[in-house]
Amino acid sequence: MNAKLLTLAALVAGIQPALAAAPTAETFKAVLEKQLLNLKPDGMSERQVLFQQVTAGRPNGGYYPYTATLLVRDYGPGYPANRYFGETCIRRWNGAKFDLVDQGGTWVVQGALTAPISDCKPNPAAGVSATPLSALGGSQAAKGAVAPPPASAGALYIGEYACYGAGGRLMAGMGFVLQANGKYADTEGKRGGSYAYDKAKAAISFQGGFLGGQRGSNVSNRGFALSATVSCEPWR
Repeated sequence: MNAKLLTLAALVAGIQPALAAAPTAETFKAVLEKQLLNLKPDGMSERQVLFQQVTAGRPNGGYYPYTATLLVRDYGPGYPANRYFGETCIRRWNGAKFDLVDQGGTWVVQGALTAPISDCKPNPAAGVSATPLSALGGSQAAKGAVAPPPASAGALYIGEYACYGAGGRLMAGMGFVLQANGKYADTEGKRGGSYAYDKAKAAISFQGGFLGGQRGSNVSNRGFALSATVSCEPWR
């Protein structure tokens, strides 16, 4: 490479923004664990979250997908004076889909936080769990502070959108799909055109198709405003 090309490469490298590191699986686990612990049912004195498998998917516009197999153990002591020793419940998610998302500078996990499988058993004696923690597999999230979302987490989401009018009313016929190649179409794959995304201005503009001439503002991973009364959000 000659001197001119080296200089050009250096200039390009100097103006390229550094790519923000994607959150780790440990960040996902810590955030999900915290949310699940906050949902501990009344009457339960203990709740543990045990992760058995976590797999990261491909990020999309500030959404970081994960597939997780995990379980939650809930232990309730009951009322031993009344000869009721409570129960222990094991709640399971097998290959569940979640998204780790930046919401206002805070990580939030979106997905089904109610376990699809739940098995509760009565405890045999006071202070004795029907299913002790030591009998279960998996590991809890690592302790420590969770790094906040990177400033660039609010990129444009690529995929299906729904649009809402005043009062949060879903607007029929306004749904569309953004494609990675700069094209868009309605949800039936018709009435399409192209779009341009200006990340520096957090703006998106549409050319051709049923949205031709429209311009969206305040683009984030949660969508954008198409007008003063219409907003469009990822349909997930």
